[in-house]
Amino acid sequence: MTTTKNLPVIMLACLGAIFIGFAPALVRLSDLGPIITGFYRMLFAMPFLYIWMRHEQRKKTPIKLSTKENLLILTAGAIFALDIAFWNWSVDYTFLVNAALFNNTAVFFVPLIMWVVFKTRPSTRFLFISLMAFLGCFLILGESVSLSLDNLKGDIMALISGVMVSIYVVSIKKIRERLETGTLMFWTGVFSVLSMGVISVFFQESFWPLTYKDFISVFGQAILVHLIGQGLLAYSMKSIPASYSALIMLLAPITATTLGILFYEETLGLYQGLGAFIILGSILLAKQKGHSRN
Repeated sequence: MTTTKNLPVIMLACLGAIFIGFAPALVRLSDLGPIITGFYRMLFAMPFLYIWMRHEQRKKTPIKLSTKENLLILTAGAIFALDIAFWNWSVDYTFLVNAALFNNTAVFFVPLIMWVVFKTRPSTRFLFISLMAFLGCFLILGESVSLSLDNLKGDIMALISGVMVSIYVVSIKKIRERLETGTLMFWTGVFSVLSMGVISVFFQESFWPLTYKDFISVFGQAILVHLIGQGLLAYSMKSIPASYSALIMLLAPITATTLGILFYEETLGLYQGLGAFIILGSILLAKQKGHSRN
């Protein structure tokens, strides 16, 4: 149950979601292929994740994981690679706002997975709050969303990305209860890098050239989006439910919209301001009464 005691952790999760919102603006900078962009994002994050893991190991003795838990880490890493791959692919085939909107359907898929797989039924109240928050997301992005057959391929890819990130969030939640954050982030990162490397070779994407603009893009994603954003979110999952984490992730479109205004001369309309207000209100409402720890 989310209580006042968990408020500092919730604030860290919100901060993580805000940093994840830097991803669209940074992906725009890269001229590399979508999979290679994701590959370098993870590769550049690995040295920092290794330092984080070693720092944890000096404080605590590493625990022995079961075969099932090791498979869960491997699965989480591979699923996260597919999430990045499908999302980056979707940006090439549909509008960025479409990709962001469909990717954020995780707010529905996470409770659904918890219900179907782990028999943890979400409350009607929480489902209503999730629907309200997604409406806020739609208001932020909706003015620019364009639904057509021309964009259908990209929209489907973004929706698949939403499913992948949902599976990732649930997997991280389950293993985070046993494993420290840095160790979890490092080993899921290893499997993500390997998976994206294989996918890149299969689709014959070039690893070169890596221009200064590409470097800024992937290094920014590695530090801001993955190390800080995903790291803070993973850290918080020991104390807050997976479904609530998915709800908090809806803060990312607010960051993306703000960056669009600051750097891409986009404008803030009445609906976007209302959408941001609804998302923030939804997160506060969900915290106020609490729900299942799962």
